[in-house]
Amino acid sequence: MPEHTAHGYRHALTRPGVGSFTSAGALARLPVAMIALAIVLLVSNATGSYAYAGALSASYAVTAAFASIVTSRWADRVGQVTVLRVLATAHAALLIAFTGSIVLDAWRLVQVLLVVAAGASSPAIGSYVRARWSYVADGPDTLRVGFAWESILDELIFTLGPVITTAVAFTVGFPAPLILAAAFIFVGSLWLSGSVRSSPPANRHETERASLWAVARTRGLTALIVAALGLGLLFGALDVATVAFTAERGTGEVAGLVLASFAAASMVGGILYGMRPWPGQLRRHTQVAAIVLAAVSACFWLVNTNAALIVLAMGAGASVAPTLIGIFFLTQRIVEPRNLTE
Repeated sequence: MPEHTAHGYRHALTRPGVGSFTSAGALARLPVAMIALAIVLLVSNATGSYAYAGALSASYAVTAAFASIVTSRWADRVGQVTVLRVLATAHAALLIAFTGSIVLDAWRLVQVLLVVAAGASSPAIGSYVRARWSYVADGPDTLRVGFAWESILDELIFTLGPVITTAVAFTVGFPAPLILAAAFIFVGSLWLSGSVRSSPPANRHETERASLWAVARTRGLTALIVAALGLGLLFGALDVATVAFTAERGTGEVAGLVLASFAAASMVGGILYGMRPWPGQLRRHTQVAAIVLAAVSACFWLVNTNAALIVLAMGAGASVAPTLIGIFFLTQRIVEPRNLTE
């Protein structure tokens, strides 16, 4: 690794408070790579329906996405500490309650309501952590390296998460991964809330507060929102499709390996992208990475073996982290600091 690269990572990671909030954030984010797959595994095995399993997983993800806008706005307003503690407690409890509703074969309406409530209480840990990077960074280079580091951690999480989920599900029991995820997010969120040194100041006395719609209409943000939605659709579809594809071949335990391969390739892409400054504009980097990702992902329907699925997943994954880094960095550039977590 070139010296300037090592220095860049070393400088960014030794900023005050960085070690604590990145470690806590990584633990609290690990369930993001577990919950969708864990829901699909638990529900499909309990009910025999991948359609219902996918619907519950999607309900969780969509609710979490939209609710996190509101809860992140709340965090900008009152500070992350209070929000993290409230959400961590509620989310862990609701995940456990949802798991119990599936195990006990409760009414489906109850199952749907619980999974939606769990999604609504899910803290947007990635947004909180990146807002902290924007607060502690001493310049754009430090911020770029910080965002690259978070993308590397994200992909490490998405490499470990599916493997942990499938291993625990097939050795301990299908409810176990969701219980474990609840514990991770509870402990990690409370740890992050205790890292007050790096927490951005609250805007308690803000007299003029832009509406949610006004923030969403920030120039340039619409394109980034659409790109992020596309990534979310890809991640969600890949979870369900991989479980169904491997189960159909009697190799359900391979699902975790496929998803881990996707994430591992993305981690390598993030490391390479964060290692050095690249020529050209950041916007152009992001566009190229997104186009490559879309082109490779369009080939998934051609796959008919587990080995081919793993290879194609790695090919698609290599472009994910550079795309995410660009989305987060561009968002940080165009959004007002008071709305950054939101």
